[in-house]
Amino acid sequence: MNAKLSRRALISSGAAGLGILALALTGRAAPAAPVDRAARRLANRLELWRTFASKSHNLLARYTSTRTSPLLVEELVESGSLAFVAPGTLVLRDDGVTGSTTRIEPGAVAIVPNDPSLPRRALPQRDEAPALRWLADHLVACLAPGDGAALTADARVEVPRGSTPRLSLMPPRDSAARALIRSVTLTFDQVGGAVIRIEIAESDGGSFTLKISDHRQEVEPEMLARVLQ
Repeated sequence: MNAKLSRRALISSGAAGLGILALALTGRAAPAAPVDRAARRLANRLELWRTFASKSHNLLARYTSTRTSPLLVEELVESGSLAFVAPGTLVLRDDGVTGSTTRIEPGAVAIVPNDPSLPRRALPQRDEAPALRWLADHLVACLAPGDGAALTADARVEVPRGSTPRLSLMPPRDSAARALIRSVTLTFDQVGGAVIRIEIAESDGGSFTLKISDHRQEVEPEMLARVLQ
């Protein structure tokens, strides 16, 4: 009899112990989700970018451009001035008469020789050129004020490893833009967040790189007009 009572008491105490454990587990807060390091690094890059871009209602800067291609014997190097006016006007004007002026405006892209005696290069309409449209939209977005939505829209985004703050944008895998554009990689100033380098990697192995310096924000209209004209 005592053995039965002892066994019954043991079972009861065990069941009570399991019940208390179950209550403790159900009452305990769920473990925190692991931190997504890629998402955190992306957020940090966008926060750095916004530090500068949020104040770029207009921007004037200098650049050095370098064009490489499997078809070129040597690199083509130009220098020039960059002007941006929010929300969507970007002009790259080469210094030399042998250079050209690239103008991106809402709904249009044009490349005009600086020498008026040279023929003007005809470009397809934006709607007919997905790579041109994708590239123009992201070049404007990397300089324009915003929360980063336009910058990362319609793109696969990666944060390259290393101490230099960079951000890579790539056309979606099913995008027709991938036929010409492999990626656009932005390099930021580590303190101020300004875009100091834009590298466009092309699908044929070529590249076009802009090294940007002497950034000036909120400049006088007459200074902008010298580049925008």
